[in-house]
Amino acid sequence: MPAAYEHPSLQMSVTPEQRDRAEDWLKDAYADGRVSESEFDSRIGQVLGATTRKDLNQAFYGLVHVPSSSTAVGLHPAYQPLVRPEVRDRAGNGVAALAHFSTLFAWLLGPAVIYALSSPGTRARREAAKAFNFTLVTFLGLVGSSIIANVTNLDLFDMLTGVIFVGWVVLTIIGGAKAAQGENWHNPVRHVARLQVLKEK
Repeated sequence: MPAAYEHPSLQMSVTPEQRDRAEDWLKDAYADGRVSESEFDSRIGQVLGATTRKDLNQAFYGLVHVPSSSTAVGLHPAYQPLVRPEVRDRAGNGVAALAHFSTLFAWLLGPAVIYALSSPGTRARREAAKAFNFTLVTFLGLVGSSIIANVTNLDLFDMLTGVIFVGWVVLTIIGGAKAAQGENWHNPVRHVARLQVLKEK
């Protein structure tokens, strides 16, 4: 019985760029929960030890569907166009900043939507959680100070309500600016009010 046909390109050596693409693809798959930690360790080991494209393909066996060996080169993640890390980081920073700024016009809905649409472990998801939690804490503070002001009729609490609102606007803008720059900034208010409805991880 004749041996199965094997595309000649599968015997070509793996380039550093192809290895980097394969590593990035597996890291994203792990962050998205598509592979377990043990499976990630096993597959990343195969990627690092691969010398030919056929070896590299084996690291994705059962994870990436490739119809036949003759089309493997076009469909395998290691051979698809690589998004440069700096481009991906800029995009992530932009979405992370939007999560903060969106609270100024969409309140809790803005960061909640970004959180829901972002993959677990991504920067956008973490910053969306931070923005949501801070806005919720501020809202509760505004409600509390308004109630006390109405009950006591003290001007002090009316002033406190204004201070809380201005503080929310200022710290939201700072948070968005820091996220746009790629900084992992921690809102000082969150050190005191530790309410965390959305996980900031």
